[in-house]
Amino acid sequence: MKVVAVVEGQHFEIELAPDLEREGIYHVVLDGKSFPVEVVELKPTSITMGIGNRIGFFEFTRSRGRLTEVNLGNQSYTVEVKSPQQQQLEKLLARYSREGAGTSAQKLIHAPMPGKILELYVQEGDRVELGNVVAVLEAMKMENEITSTVDGIVKALKVKPGDSVARDQVLIEFV
Repeated sequence: MKVVAVVEGQHFEIELAPDLEREGIYHVVLDGKSFPVEVVELKPTSITMGIGNRIGFFEFTRSRGRLTEVNLGNQSYTVEVKSPQQQQLEKLLARYSREGAGTSAQKLIHAPMPGKILELYVQEGDRVELGNVVAVLEAMKMENEITSTVDGIVKALKVKPGDSVARDQVLIEFV
């Protein structure tokens, strides 16, 4: 599995693969260097790992289901983890949002498929950044995060949790 980790604004491509012969051991490739990592203990807000001949205890904070901060010792790091596809999508969205700035289509978030709104993470008047998760849509028994396609302020919520929506139905409008 490949992920992109953004730590304090620096991007790192990381490849993770479980060791098929040893439980709890993963092979990690970072900056072309491969090394084993052992998951010693995993809890909802922390993980203890053996990295090489060292043990590390990491506490983490999540927001809206996503990792946002990692604490190691007395140091705190702002963190974001995403798939390479999500990273590419965010770059494309940023490029197209700059090119199409001011268009009315850009100021709306539409449902990508029919489903049911499970959660809304924004309210009218909230400031939202490009790529922020704004809602969760359940479709085909899967939870899909709906992300903002613009930087802006929420003008109106056109749905509420529990609502069934059609494909292309407007969910959120921005100023």
